[in-house]
Amino acid sequence: MSNLDEHPFPRAPLIAAILVVGLTVAGVGATRLGLISPATAEASDAQPVAYADMRFADMDDGGVRVTVLDDGERIIPPATGGFVRGVLRGLVRDRRARGLGSEQPFRVTEWSDGKVTIQDLATARVIKLDAFGQTNRQAFLDLMNTPETAA
Repeated sequence: MSNLDEHPFPRAPLIAAILVVGLTVAGVGATRLGLISPATAEASDAQPVAYADMRFADMDDGGVRVTVLDDGERIIPPATGGFVRGVLRGLVRDRRARGLGSEQPFRVTEWSDGKVTIQDLATARVIKLDAFGQTNRQAFLDLMNTPETAA
């Protein structure tokens, strides 16, 4: 006879663990189905300082053509711009999953509190670029500048 036969596993912790897992699964499911809204981040009174609407297209040589509406084109050379490419890959994947095309541009916005975001105007998804560090944030700000003023 083993020690487990003499002392069975306590029921209370087992029931508590099952409840925690069940409530977590139910909460995630309700959020995904739109029955409840996910918690939003802190409210901000920041106002847009500058923004640019952009379209991105892959080039045959591996570069990326960035068309800034009303301000011309920029080129991200092959084998560079890894962060920009990664962010765009995620946004485009979201569009494809929703059956949306590339007609709507993306909007890069610099806010009065110094933050920078990119918004997919087709899906309304917003990514806060500051979370990825100053260098990655600056990569998108550089795309907003005209080629003559880009640093």
